[in-house]
Amino acid sequence: MKNRLAARLLIGAAAIATAVVTAIAPGASAQPGVAPAALPATAERAAPLTYAQGVGRNADGRLEVFARGTDGALWHIWQTAPNNGWSGWASLGGYFTGTPSVINNADGRLEVFVRGGDDAVWHIWQTAPNNGWSGWASLGGTITSDPVAGRNQDGRIEVFARGGNGSLWHIWQTAPNNGWGGWAGLGGYFTGSPSVANNADGRLEVFVRGGDDGLWHIWQTAPNNGWSGWASLGGTITADPAAGRNQDGRLEVFVRGGDGSLWHIWQTAPNNGWGGWAGLGGFIGTPPVVGNNQDGRLEVFVRGGNDALWHIWQTVPNGGWSGWASLGGVITSVPAVDNNADGRLEVFARGGNNALWHIWQTAPNNGWSGWASLGGVLTL
Repeated sequence: MKNRLAARLLIGAAAIATAVVTAIAPGASAQPGVAPAALPATAERAAPLTYAQGVGRNADGRLEVFARGTDGALWHIWQTAPNNGWSGWASLGGYFTGTPSVINNADGRLEVFVRGGDDAVWHIWQTAPNNGWSGWASLGGTITSDPVAGRNQDGRIEVFARGGNGSLWHIWQTAPNNGWGGWAGLGGYFTGSPSVANNADGRLEVFVRGGDDGLWHIWQTAPNNGWSGWASLGGTITADPAAGRNQDGRLEVFVRGGDGSLWHIWQTAPNNGWGGWAGLGGFIGTPPVVGNNQDGRLEVFVRGGNDALWHIWQTVPNGGWSGWASLGGVITSVPAVDNNADGRLEVFARGGNNALWHIWQTAPNNGWSGWASLGGVLTL
Protein backbone atom coordinates (compact mmCIF):
# COMPACT_ATOMS: atom_id res chain seq x y z
CA MET A 1 0.00 0.00 0.00
CA LYS A 2 1.38 3.37 -0.90
CA ASN A 3 1.27 5.89 1.90
CA ARG A 4 1.01 9.22 0.12
CA LEU A 5 0.59 12.15 2.46
CA ALA A 6 -0.36 15.58 1.11
CA ALA A 7 0.79 18.88 2.55
CA ARG A 8 -2.75 20.20 2.32
CA LEU A 9 -6.02 18.39 2.20
CA LEU A 10 -7.68 17.75 -1.13
CA ILE A 11 -10.57 15.45 -0.43
CA GLY A 12 -11.37 13.08 -3.27
CA ALA A 13 -14.37 10.84 -3.57
CA ALA A 14 -16.58 11.84 -0.66
CA ALA A 15 -16.98 8.63 1.25
CA ILE A 16 -20.70 8.43 1.41
CA ALA A 17 -22.99 5.64 0.33
CA THR A 18 -26.42 4.44 -0.40
CA ALA A 19 -28.74 3.32 -3.09
CA VAL A 20 -30.41 3.51 -6.42
CA VAL A 21 -32.72 1.17 -8.23
CA THR A 22 -35.79 1.00 -10.37
CA ALA A 23 -39.22 -0.09 -9.34
CA ILE A 24 -41.81 -2.23 -11.08
CA ALA A 25 -44.35 -0.22 -13.07
CA PRO A 26 -43.23 3.21 -11.87
CA GLY A 27 -46.03 5.70 -11.47
CA ALA A 28 -46.14 9.42 -12.04
CA SER A 29 -43.42 11.29 -10.19
CA ALA A 30 -43.62 14.79 -8.79
CA GLN A 31 -40.30 16.55 -9.21
CA PRO A 32 -39.09 18.42 -6.15
CA GLY A 33 -39.24 22.19 -6.52
CA VAL A 34 -36.57 24.51 -7.85
CA ALA A 35 -34.52 27.55 -6.78
CA PRO A 36 -32.95 26.30 -3.55
CA ALA A 37 -30.80 28.52 -1.37
CA ALA A 38 -27.30 28.01 -2.77
CA LEU A 39 -24.30 27.20 -0.62
CA PRO A 40 -21.56 29.83 -0.46
CA ALA A 41 -19.05 29.55 -3.29
CA THR A 42 -15.95 29.38 -1.09
CA ALA A 43 -15.03 27.00 1.69
CA GLU A 44 -14.80 27.78 5.39
CA ARG A 45 -12.23 26.06 7.06
CA ALA A 46 -28.00 5.25 15.12
CA ALA A 47 -28.69 3.91 12.65
CA PRO A 48 -25.93 1.38 13.47
CA LEU A 49 -27.71 -1.40 11.61
CA THR A 50 -27.79 0.16 8.16
CA TYR A 51 -24.06 0.85 7.93
CA ALA A 52 -23.93 4.26 6.30
CA GLN A 53 -20.64 4.48 4.42
CA GLY A 54 -18.21 7.32 4.99
CA VAL A 55 -19.51 8.42 8.40
CA GLY A 56 -19.32 6.52 11.67
CA ARG A 57 -19.93 7.14 15.36
CA ASN A 58 -17.29 6.61 17.99
CA ALA A 59 -18.00 4.66 21.17
CA ASP A 60 -18.33 7.97 23.04
CA GLY A 61 -20.86 9.25 20.48
CA ARG A 62 -18.61 11.57 18.43
CA LEU A 63 -19.23 11.45 14.67
CA GLU A 64 -16.26 10.85 12.36
CA VAL A 65 -16.26 11.33 8.57
CA PHE A 66 -13.90 9.57 6.15
CA ALA A 67 -13.12 10.62 2.58
CA ARG A 68 -10.60 9.76 -0.11
CA GLY A 69 -8.19 12.55 -0.98
CA THR A 70 -7.01 13.50 -4.44
CA ASP A 71 -3.70 11.98 -3.36
CA GLY A 72 -5.57 8.66 -3.09
CA ALA A 73 -5.13 8.55 0.69
CA LEU A 74 -7.89 8.29 3.29
CA TRP A 75 -8.61 11.47 5.23
CA HIS A 76 -10.82 11.95 8.26
CA ILE A 77 -12.39 14.67 10.41
CA TRP A 78 -14.19 14.19 13.72
CA GLN A 79 -16.26 15.91 16.37
CA THR A 80 -14.12 17.11 19.28
CA ALA A 81 -16.94 16.27 21.70
CA PRO A 82 -20.28 14.47 21.26
CA ASN A 83 -22.94 16.66 19.57
CA ASN A 84 -20.35 19.40 19.17
CA GLY A 85 -17.74 21.06 16.95
CA TRP A 86 -15.16 19.56 14.60
CA SER A 87 -11.42 18.99 14.35
CA GLY A 88 -9.36 19.77 11.28
CA TRP A 89 -8.71 17.19 8.57
CA ALA A 90 -5.99 14.53 9.05
CA SER A 91 -4.61 11.84 6.75
CA LEU A 92 -4.62 8.10 7.45
CA GLY A 93 -2.44 7.41 4.41
CA GLY A 94 -2.84 4.56 1.95
CA TYR A 95 -3.81 4.64 -1.72
CA PHE A 96 -7.38 3.75 -2.74
CA THR A 97 -9.78 3.74 -5.66
CA GLY A 98 -13.18 3.51 -4.01
CA THR A 99 -15.53 4.61 -1.26
CA PRO A 100 -14.84 3.49 2.33
CA SER A 101 -17.26 1.60 4.57
CA VAL A 102 -17.20 2.39 8.30
CA ILE A 103 -18.48 0.21 11.15
CA ASN A 104 -18.03 -0.31 14.89
CA ASN A 105 -16.40 -3.40 16.33
CA ALA A 106 -18.17 -5.14 19.20
CA ASP A 107 -15.99 -3.15 21.64
CA GLY A 108 -16.88 0.15 19.95
CA ARG A 109 -13.67 0.69 17.94
CA LEU A 110 -14.25 2.07 14.45
CA GLU A 111 -12.93 0.05 11.51
CA VAL A 112 -12.76 1.25 7.91
CA PHE A 113 -12.74 -0.91 4.76
CA VAL A 114 -11.87 0.32 1.28
CA ARG A 115 -10.85 -0.98 -2.14
CA GLY A 116 -7.14 -0.50 -2.67
CA GLY A 117 -5.27 0.47 -5.80
CA ASP A 118 -4.51 -3.25 -6.20
CA ASP A 119 -8.28 -4.09 -6.11
CA ALA A 120 -7.91 -5.88 -2.77
CA VAL A 121 -9.82 -4.97 0.39
CA TRP A 122 -7.75 -2.96 2.85
CA HIS A 123 -8.70 -2.04 6.39
CA ILE A 124 -7.57 0.18 9.25
CA TRP A 125 -8.93 0.28 12.79
CA GLN A 126 -8.79 2.20 16.02
CA THR A 127 -6.36 0.63 18.48
CA ALA A 128 -8.72 1.50 21.33
CA PRO A 129 -12.23 2.98 21.39
CA ASN A 130 -12.26 6.73 20.64
CA ASN A 131 -8.53 6.62 20.04
CA GLY A 132 -5.71 6.41 17.48
CA TRP A 133 -5.37 4.19 14.44
CA SER A 134 -3.44 1.11 13.36
CA GLY A 135 -1.53 0.89 10.12
CA TRP A 136 -3.18 -0.43 6.96
CA ALA A 137 -3.55 -4.18 6.41
CA SER A 138 -4.79 -6.13 3.39
CA LEU A 139 -7.60 -8.69 3.49
CA GLY A 140 -6.74 -9.76 -0.05
CA GLY A 141 -9.25 -10.65 -2.71
CA THR A 142 -9.93 -9.06 -6.09
CA ILE A 143 -13.03 -6.91 -5.88
CA THR A 144 -14.88 -4.88 -8.50
CA SER A 145 -17.14 -2.86 -6.18
CA ASP A 146 -16.84 -0.93 -2.97
CA PRO A 147 -16.80 -3.19 0.10
CA VAL A 148 -19.73 -2.94 2.52
CA ALA A 149 -19.43 -3.99 6.17
CA GLY A 150 -22.14 -5.41 8.44
CA ARG A 151 -22.05 -6.80 11.95
CA ASN A 152 -23.28 -10.19 13.04
CA GLN A 153 -25.50 -10.66 16.09
CA ASP A 154 -22.47 -11.89 18.06
CA GLY A 155 -20.50 -8.74 17.16
CA ARG A 156 -18.26 -10.16 14.41
CA ILE A 157 -17.83 -7.85 11.41
CA GLU A 158 -18.56 -9.30 7.97
CA VAL A 159 -17.57 -7.61 4.69
CA PHE A 160 -19.29 -8.08 1.32
CA ALA A 161 -18.06 -7.13 -2.16
CA ARG A 162 -18.50 -8.09 -5.80
CA GLY A 163 -15.67 -10.27 -7.02
CA GLY A 164 -13.85 -10.27 -10.32
CA ASN A 165 -16.31 -12.90 -11.61
CA GLY A 166 -19.33 -10.69 -10.86
CA SER A 167 -20.56 -12.80 -7.93
CA LEU A 168 -20.86 -11.79 -4.28
CA TRP A 169 -18.00 -12.64 -1.94
CA HIS A 170 -17.68 -12.22 1.82
CA ILE A 171 -15.08 -12.39 4.57
CA TRP A 172 -15.65 -12.26 8.33
CA GLN A 173 -13.96 -11.97 11.70
CA THR A 174 -13.39 -15.35 13.34
CA ALA A 175 -14.25 -13.83 16.73
CA PRO A 176 -15.52 -10.40 17.81
CA ASN A 177 -12.79 -7.69 17.76
CA ASN A 178 -10.39 -10.24 16.29
CA GLY A 179 -8.74 -11.70 13.18
CA TRP A 180 -10.19 -12.72 9.84
CA GLY A 181 -10.93 -15.91 7.93
CA GLY A 182 -10.58 -16.32 4.16
CA TRP A 183 -12.88 -15.17 1.36
CA ALA A 184 -15.90 -17.30 0.39
CA GLY A 185 -18.31 -16.97 -2.53
CA LEU A 186 -22.09 -16.54 -2.25
CA GLY A 187 -22.68 -16.92 -5.99
CA GLY A 188 -24.94 -14.87 -8.22
CA TYR A 189 -24.07 -12.34 -10.89
CA PHE A 190 -24.34 -8.64 -10.09
CA THR A 191 -23.66 -5.22 -11.53
CA GLY A 192 -23.40 -3.01 -8.44
CA SER A 193 -22.27 -2.70 -4.84
CA PRO A 194 -24.24 -4.49 -2.11
CA SER A 195 -26.22 -3.03 0.79
CA VAL A 196 -26.45 -4.91 4.11
CA ALA A 197 -28.78 -4.64 7.11
CA ASN A 198 -29.69 -6.68 10.19
CA ASN A 199 -33.06 -8.33 10.57
CA ALA A 200 -34.87 -7.93 13.90
CA ASP A 201 -33.47 -11.30 15.03
CA GLY A 202 -29.91 -10.23 14.15
CA ARG A 203 -29.55 -12.14 10.86
CA LEU A 204 -27.67 -10.25 8.15
CA GLU A 205 -29.44 -9.67 4.83
CA VAL A 206 -27.74 -8.41 1.67
CA PHE A 207 -29.39 -6.56 -1.24
CA VAL A 208 -27.80 -6.01 -4.64
CA ARG A 209 -28.62 -5.16 -8.25
CA GLY A 210 -28.61 -8.30 -10.37
CA GLY A 211 -27.36 -8.83 -13.89
CA ASP A 212 -31.04 -8.70 -14.96
CA ASP A 213 -31.38 -5.28 -13.28
CA GLY A 214 -33.72 -6.74 -10.65
CA LEU A 215 -33.28 -6.37 -6.89
CA TRP A 216 -31.89 -9.58 -5.42
CA HIS A 217 -31.33 -10.55 -1.80
CA ILE A 218 -29.73 -13.29 0.26
CA TRP A 219 -29.91 -13.77 4.03
CA GLN A 220 -28.49 -15.76 6.90
CA THR A 221 -30.69 -18.73 7.78
CA ALA A 222 -29.84 -18.25 11.46
CA PRO A 223 -27.96 -15.50 13.32
CA ASN A 224 -24.16 -15.74 12.87
CA ASN A 225 -24.64 -18.67 10.51
CA GLY A 226 -24.97 -19.90 6.92
CA TRP A 227 -26.81 -18.37 3.99
CA SER A 228 -29.95 -18.95 1.94
CA GLY A 229 -29.97 -19.05 -1.83
CA TRP A 230 -30.60 -15.92 -3.88
CA ALA A 231 -34.15 -14.63 -4.40
CA SER A 232 -35.47 -11.79 -6.57
CA LEU A 233 -37.60 -8.90 -5.32
CA GLY A 234 -38.22 -7.78 -8.89
CA GLY A 235 -37.95 -4.26 -10.21
CA THR A 236 -35.76 -2.82 -12.93
CA ILE A 237 -32.74 -1.47 -11.14
CA THR A 238 -30.43 1.25 -12.40
CA ALA A 239 -28.04 1.52 -9.43
CA ASP A 240 -27.42 0.26 -5.89
CA PRO A 241 -30.11 -0.24 -3.19
CA ALA A 242 -30.21 1.29 0.32
CA ALA A 243 -31.64 -0.71 3.23
CA GLY A 244 -33.01 0.64 6.51
CA ARG A 245 -34.87 -0.86 9.46
CA ASN A 246 -38.20 0.27 10.83
CA GLN A 247 -38.81 0.76 14.55
CA ASP A 248 -40.70 -2.57 14.64
CA GLY A 249 -37.73 -4.38 13.05
CA ARG A 250 -39.04 -4.70 9.48
CA LEU A 251 -36.45 -4.04 6.78
CA GLU A 252 -37.26 -1.49 4.08
CA VAL A 253 -35.28 -0.95 0.87
CA PHE A 254 -35.20 2.30 -1.14
CA VAL A 255 -34.22 2.73 -4.78
CA ARG A 256 -34.36 5.17 -7.66
CA GLY A 257 -36.79 4.01 -10.31
CA GLY A 258 -36.43 4.13 -14.06
CA ASP A 259 -38.64 7.24 -13.96
CA GLY A 260 -36.09 8.94 -11.71
CA SER A 261 -38.35 8.85 -8.66
CA LEU A 262 -37.95 7.10 -5.31
CA TRP A 263 -39.45 3.65 -4.81
CA HIS A 264 -39.50 1.36 -1.79
CA ILE A 265 -40.34 -2.19 -0.76
CA TRP A 266 -40.63 -3.56 2.79
CA GLN A 267 -41.04 -6.67 4.87
CA THR A 268 -44.64 -7.36 5.84
CA ALA A 269 -43.51 -8.55 9.28
CA PRO A 270 -40.13 -8.62 11.06
CA ASN A 271 -37.82 -11.40 9.78
CA ASN A 272 -40.42 -12.27 7.16
CA GLY A 273 -41.59 -11.89 3.55
CA TRP A 274 -41.95 -8.84 1.36
CA GLY A 275 -44.77 -6.73 -0.06
CA GLY A 276 -44.80 -5.10 -3.49
CA TRP A 277 -43.10 -1.97 -4.75
CA ALA A 278 -44.59 1.48 -4.08
CA GLY A 279 -43.55 4.91 -5.35
CA LEU A 280 -42.67 7.92 -3.18
CA GLY A 281 -42.45 10.36 -6.09
CA GLY A 282 -39.84 13.04 -6.52
CA PHE A 283 -37.08 13.31 -9.08
CA ILE A 284 -33.71 12.38 -7.66
CA GLY A 285 -30.23 12.83 -9.04
CA THR A 286 -28.30 10.42 -6.80
CA PRO A 287 -28.86 7.23 -4.88
CA PRO A 288 -30.87 7.73 -1.67
CA VAL A 289 -29.52 7.38 1.86
CA VAL A 290 -31.67 6.41 4.83
CA GLY A 291 -31.39 7.29 8.50
CA ASN A 292 -33.41 6.60 11.65
CA ASN A 293 -34.80 9.43 13.72
CA GLN A 294 -34.49 9.11 17.49
CA ASP A 295 -38.17 8.10 17.67
CA GLY A 296 -37.63 5.34 15.08
CA ARG A 297 -39.08 7.07 12.01
CA LEU A 298 -37.14 6.46 8.80
CA GLU A 299 -35.95 9.51 6.86
CA VAL A 300 -34.54 9.43 3.31
CA PHE A 301 -32.18 12.01 1.80
CA VAL A 302 -31.32 12.53 -1.88
CA ARG A 303 -29.75 15.01 -4.21
CA GLY A 304 -32.63 16.46 -6.21
CA GLY A 305 -32.77 17.17 -9.91
CA ASN A 306 -32.00 20.80 -9.03
CA ASP A 307 -28.89 19.76 -7.02
CA ALA A 308 -30.44 20.71 -3.67
CA LEU A 309 -30.71 18.27 -0.76
CA TRP A 310 -34.25 16.86 -0.47
CA HIS A 311 -35.76 14.65 2.20
CA ILE A 312 -38.90 12.67 2.93
CA TRP A 313 -39.81 11.00 6.23
CA GLN A 314 -42.26 8.72 7.93
CA THR A 315 -44.94 10.73 9.72
CA VAL A 316 -45.12 8.08 12.47
CA PRO A 317 -42.82 5.14 13.22
CA ASN A 318 -43.51 2.16 10.89
CA GLY A 319 -46.10 4.31 9.08
CA GLY A 320 -46.79 6.47 6.05
CA TRP A 321 -44.72 9.18 4.48
CA SER A 322 -44.63 12.97 4.28
CA GLY A 323 -44.25 14.84 1.04
CA TRP A 324 -40.86 15.91 -0.25
CA ALA A 325 -39.18 18.98 1.26
CA SER A 326 -35.99 20.81 0.30
CA LEU A 327 -33.10 21.49 2.67
CA GLY A 328 -31.58 23.79 0.06
CA GLY A 329 -27.96 24.03 -0.87
CA VAL A 330 -26.19 23.05 -4.06
CA ILE A 331 -24.65 19.62 -3.58
CA THR A 332 -22.56 17.64 -6.02
CA SER A 333 -22.31 14.22 -4.34
CA VAL A 334 -24.39 11.52 -2.75
CA PRO A 335 -25.21 12.61 0.83
CA ALA A 336 -24.31 10.64 3.95
CA VAL A 337 -26.29 10.55 7.20
CA ASP A 338 -25.76 9.38 10.78
CA ASN A 339 -27.09 10.07 14.28
CA ASN A 340 -25.40 12.27 16.84
CA ALA A 341 -25.06 10.95 20.39
CA ASP A 342 -28.28 12.78 21.33
CA GLY A 343 -30.16 11.21 18.41
CA ARG A 344 -30.15 14.19 16.05
CA LEU A 345 -29.57 13.33 12.38
CA GLU A 346 -26.66 14.99 10.61
CA VAL A 347 -26.12 14.96 6.82
CA PHE A 348 -22.85 15.46 4.94
CA ALA A 349 -22.36 16.25 1.23
CA ARG A 350 -19.96 17.90 -1.19
CA GLY A 351 -20.97 21.49 -1.95
CA GLY A 352 -20.82 23.47 -5.15
CA ASN A 353 -17.39 24.74 -4.07
CA ASN A 354 -16.15 21.13 -3.64
CA ALA A 355 -15.82 21.45 0.15
CA LEU A 356 -17.54 19.11 2.61
CA TRP A 357 -20.72 20.68 3.98
CA HIS A 358 -23.07 19.50 6.70
CA ILE A 359 -26.54 20.23 8.05
CA TRP A 360 -28.15 18.84 11.21
CA GLN A 361 -31.36 18.64 13.15
CA THR A 362 -31.59 21.35 15.81
CA ALA A 363 -33.34 18.89 18.14
CA PRO A 364 -34.05 15.16 17.85
CA ASN A 365 -36.96 14.37 15.47
CA ASN A 366 -37.20 18.06 14.61
CA GLY A 367 -36.22 20.87 12.24
CA TRP A 368 -32.90 21.66 10.61
CA SER A 369 -30.02 24.09 10.91
CA GLY A 370 -28.53 25.96 7.99
CA TRP A 371 -25.59 24.59 6.03
CA ALA A 372 -22.02 24.90 7.36
CA SER A 373 -18.67 24.01 5.79
CA LEU A 374 -16.10 21.54 7.09
CA GLY A 375 -13.57 22.62 4.46
CA GLY A 376 -11.52 20.45 2.15
CA VAL A 377 -11.67 20.30 -1.65
CA LEU A 378 -13.72 17.29 -2.72
CA THR A 379 -13.57 15.72 -6.18
CA LEU A 380 -15.52 12.76 -7.52
